[in-house]
Amino acid sequence: MAEQVLTVTTAYAREQMARARAEGGTLTKVTKMAFGSGGVDAEGKPLPLDGTEQALKAELLQKDITSYEFIAPATIRYICSLAETELAGKTINELALVDSAGKLTAIRTMTNKIKDADMEFIFEIDDIY
Repeated sequence: MAEQVLTVTTAYAREQMARARAEGGTLTKVTKMAFGSGGVDAEGKPLPLDGTEQALKAELLQKDITSYEFIAPATIRYICSLAETELAGKTINELALVDSAGKLTAIRTMTNKIKDADMEFIFEIDDIY
């Protein structure tokens, strides 16, 4: 059985890219990362995504992107860090990239990550085109 891809580019973002290519419009900028706690089933397995999502199942926080880097010609790695006190004690298992219009452009589910109060956490999402 093939491994499930747990990060997907949303239909909203794909439509925006298609319209920009065909009509010459502009794309919104990715500005934030959203963190949530509703991305797993009762057994702790990441929930599947279909790309139509425009909200996390249980959003905890949105935070400005810390940095980004091009890791391949058509892949951008967005990086966001949580300080020691941010979401301390919370379980994080879903992430999303949020654009300047407040819409999700990519979403990811993952296994549970419990945020320690004495550690900075750094999250990365690769946006692949």
